[in-house]
Amino acid sequence: MPALSIRSLRKSFLLGPAHSARRKEALSGVDLEIDEGEAVGIVGCEGAGKTTLLLCAAGLLCRDSGAVSWHGSWFEGGGILPGVAYVPPVPTYYSFLTVRESLEYYSNTEDIPEKRRRTLIENACARLGLSGQLSTPISELSTDALKRVAIAQALVEEPRVMLLDSTLDGLTIGSVHARVALGDAVAAGATLIVTSRHAGVVAPVVTRIVVMDAGRVTGSFAAEQRVGSVFGELTPPMRHIAERMH
Repeated sequence: MPALSIRSLRKSFLLGPAHSARRKEALSGVDLEIDEGEAVGIVGCEGAGKTTLLLCAAGLLCRDSGAVSWHGSWFEGGGILPGVAYVPPVPTYYSFLTVRESLEYYSNTEDIPEKRRRTLIENACARLGLSGQLSTPISELSTDALKRVAIAQALVEEPRVMLLDSTLDGLTIGSVHARVALGDAVAAGATLIVTSRHAGVVAPVVTRIVVMDAGRVTGSFAAEQRVGSVFGELTPPMRHIAERMH
């Protein structure tokens, strides 16, 4: 059964002042299917529709038309589903909380006993190289560490699906930790969907790369594929992504 099935998804926005607003189509009939337990990267330049796609699929943004199905059930939206964790490009937390307090406050773990919750937090932070910063205030964290806290929050919730919206972009110190932690989650059965402008960012943690351009899915290829040998078979947007990855 597919974890996610998207059919003819469309979304547009009004741009400009009210008296002269024009409609900009962000998604132009997207079709996409992702299997349960699959790790998929969605790549494309800025404005390709990656974030809009994830937000519509997660139920955090109303779509204009089209259908979204999670695990075989049609999803109307209106809030994120249980078992789906969305990690934004720029995570925000109360600056005065520590890392541990933030994970305890923000994680959707109300039904998990306190002892188990504490263990999940400590394990997630250990996997992401944050064990030594559990008592550090959020205000003192680097952007790199803050992104790892957001990934840890998703792991603590033990979701069936993780949606990372450009979260890996810009990671330096924590990139290896993040790759290992996400790889472990997928090995345990989670479905991973991660977006980026650069295929090279997502390639180490996914098995398939989907290319978006101007609100459409223009193709896909296997992450381990030696893309240099198939440039001639790719559409121009895919060739651009593949060359940057190579």
